[in-house]
Amino acid sequence: MKLAKSQLLLIVGLLLSALPLTAQNTAGPDQIELRSGKVVSGTIIEYQPGSFVKMQLAEGHIETFPAEAVMQIRQAGIASDGDVESVTLDDVTNPDLSDLRSAIYLKDGGVYYGEILEYEQDSHVMIKLEDGATLVIDQRDIDHIGYEGEEMLNQTRRVRERRVRSKPVYAFRERGTFHCTSFAFSFGRRDVGNDILIDPFGGGGGSLQGEKTAIGFNIQHVSGYQFNRWVGTGLGVSYDGYDLEEGEAMLTLFGHYRAYLTKKIVSPFVSMNVGYGFALTNSNQGIVEAEGGLMLHPELGLRLGASAKANFTMTVGYRIQDAFYTQEFPFNGDIEYRDLQYRRFYFSLGLLF
Repeated sequence: MKLAKSQLLLIVGLLLSALPLTAQNTAGPDQIELRSGKVVSGTIIEYQPGSFVKMQLAEGHIETFPAEAVMQIRQAGIASDGDVESVTLDDVTNPDLSDLRSAIYLKDGGVYYGEILEYEQDSHVMIKLEDGATLVIDQRDIDHIGYEGEEMLNQTRRVRERRVRSKPVYAFRERGTFHCTSFAFSFGRRDVGNDILIDPFGGGGGSLQGEKTAIGFNIQHVSGYQFNRWVGTGLGVSYDGYDLEEGEAMLTLFGHYRAYLTKKIVSPFVSMNVGYGFALTNSNQGIVEAEGGLMLHPELGLRLGASAKANFTMTVGYRIQDAFYTQEFPFNGDIEYRDLQYRRFYFSLGLLF
C-alpha cells in the first residue's frame, strides 16, 4: 500500500520529534547525600536496605557507606524530562529505618548503640547515644558498624543491664569541655627559720627556729577543654587554708593541664597546676599584711568511672607555694614577720563533669 506524501512527512516528523526525548533519558551520575552534608557522585552498584550503599566513584574506586550515614539517594531517573529522581531512604522498599539503631563495635570490645549523626570515611563517626550524649569516635578504634532492629535492641539492652554491674560501658567524652570541682586535705611541715619576732616595747626580738607541722584544706574548681585523651587544658581557682591555727590562707589562680593514661573505666591520669597565689589578711588572727607568690602543684590521680556525664576523681599531689605575712599579737604587742614557702601533700576527692 502506498503512503500519501503528507502521511510520509507526518511519520518522519514524529520520529524526529522523539529524538530529543531519547537524549533526555540519558542517565547522569548517581548521587548520595550523607548526613554530614557531603554529596558523593558516581554509580550505585549495590544497595542493601537498612545496611549499606555501595558506589563506584568517578575515579574508579568503590566505597561502601553505612545506611544510617546516608541522608538521601539521588539516582538518574528515566522520566521524560530528564530530571534526577530523588529518593529518601524512607521511600525505598523495605528499609524500615525507624526501627533501626546503629551499633558501633570497637576493637577493644566495647559497643556503642544509638543514631549515627556523621560519618567520614577513614576519619571518624559521630553517634548520638540512647541517653542523649554525643560521641566522636576515631575510625582507627572501630572494628565494624552494625545495625539492630528495635526488638533485637531491646534484647541486647536487657542483656547489657544484667552485665552492667560487672562490665560498665566506656562512654567517657575524650573531646569537649570539662569541669572539675574538688575538696582536699593538706598536711606537711614548714621551716620557721626565716620568721622574725620583734617586741616593739624594747623587750628584744629574734629569729624563730625549727619546724612546724600544719594541717589545712583546699577547695578548687577547674574549667577547660579536652582536645583528646592526652591533652586537656583549662583555668582554675582555689581557696587554700594552709594553717588553720595561724589563719594563713590564699586565693590562687592557675593554669591547668591533664592527661588520661588509659582508655578504661578506671583510668589513671596526671595533671599540673601552675599559677600565682594572693595571700589574704585576717584581722581576727592579727594578720595585717600578706603577700602571695608562685604556686606549683603536680598531681597523680584516678578517674573512677567512664560515664559521658559525670565521674568521681581521687588525687594525691604536692603543692609548693610562696607567701609572706605580718602578724600582730594584741596581748603583748609583738610583731612577727613570716617569709614562708609551703610544701604540702594534698589528698583530694572531686567530681568531673
